[in-house]
Amino acid sequence: MWKAAFAAVFWIGLFQASPATAEVKAVFTSEESIKEAILTEVESAASTLELAVHDITSPLMANALLKAKQRGVKVRIVADSKQAKGKTSQMTYLIHQGIMVKTLRGKERGVMNHRFAVLDGKKIITGSYDWTENSEKWNHENVVILADVEAVASYQKEFDRLWRQKRVIK
Repeated sequence: MWKAAFAAVFWIGLFQASPATAEVKAVFTSEESIKEAILTEVESAASTLELAVHDITSPLMANALLKAKQRGVKVRIVADSKQAKGKTSQMTYLIHQGIMVKTLRGKERGVMNHRFAVLDGKKIITGSYDWTENSEKWNHENVVILADVEAVASYQKEFDRLWRQKRVIK
């Protein structure tokens, strides 16, 4: 009797779908260009691209976001209000190109210090990388590119919360 039960459990287990595993890629500046990895992901976005970043100073990154918008991708950015006013920030350029940008500060005297993007509601990019020229040139940085339903939902929820908080800058 127990042999028949064991065999049934074995065969059921064999043909059941295994739990879905997340698609994960970790990138470190010591190994490859994080900028290139991010640009590849931005180029693959088909419908939405939502960023919560401290700032963007890289003209190459800004142009990739503009190209995404021109392909019909809805691009929205939440950035730190002080950094967005800096002379090397690309936020003013992006706004003039029709990309929606909102700014906010941290709690009390803090900063908006997130560094993540949600692509098409299916994938996230997150890590220490600051979307700036200095991050690629001088810093030890990392990003994780992750396609996981639960993680994406958490990041999307946080982006939506941030988006509701502050004003559009012009």
